[in-house]
Amino acid sequence: MAAAEEDSLRSVSIAFSILDCFALTPELGPSAVAREVGIAKSTASRMLAVMASRGILERREGGRYRLGLRLFEYGQLALFRLNLFEISVPILADLRDRVRDLVQLGIPVGAEILFLDRFEAQNLDLRFHGEAWRRVPAHSSSSGRAVAAFNPAVARTVFEAGLIRRTRYTVVDPRRLSEILVQVRERGYASTDEELEEGISSVAAPVLVTDEQGVRAVAAVSVVGPSRRLRRGGTGTIGAHVQDAAHRIGIALSA
Repeated sequence: MAAAEEDSLRSVSIAFSILDCFALTPELGPSAVAREVGIAKSTASRMLAVMASRGILERREGGRYRLGLRLFEYGQLALFRLNLFEISVPILADLRDRVRDLVQLGIPVGAEILFLDRFEAQNLDLRFHGEAWRRVPAHSSSSGRAVAAFNPAVARTVFEAGLIRRTRYTVVDPRRLSEILVQVRERGYASTDEELEEGISSVAAPVLVTDEQGVRAVAAVSVVGPSRRLRRGGTGTIGAHVQDAAHRIGIALSA
């Protein structure tokens, strides 16, 4: 292992040891941290300053530190994802049995959609395995459009990241995508027709929650399948099914 890599790993280990110190004591200074962790005071001072610059710690008067709000945000995110997953499992399984196609639950991560879970029908002739299908561009996926249409912050991130062409059908014109998002808001669900991969289409509905920020989309439920089968099944019919599932998840999550 290279010396630089060893130094980086040691810094990570020290950072976690420093966090452990704050589990028992609300505020600490460099001297106390150095003593607890067993490092030089100069090292403790540098580590505390770096962690404070990233929001992990907060610097107080007198050069003391306490846990920062970024940790609270991480904790809330972890709790949200756990709650979302637990709530959605039976609902997604029920949706899978109704539509008999692949069902997915996705959340926005930057300009992409990260799929937390997916349920495959027994007769499904598609397989979405591996990291290549775990995260996809939001603009070319129905899940991404469903979230962006009901979450302005996500929409801004998607447009700022740029619209990359995935297939010859991918919408890469910002004006056209804006029009599509308006249509999604009007009908309550989104659809893509071979924009992520030729031969595959999808329909998605947003999971809406109500909090201090108002009503916004925090996730999406989607159905994915061969384009001909989804067209034959009717986009509107599938849209009604995903809307119902997304609505049930949203109600439970808000509660």
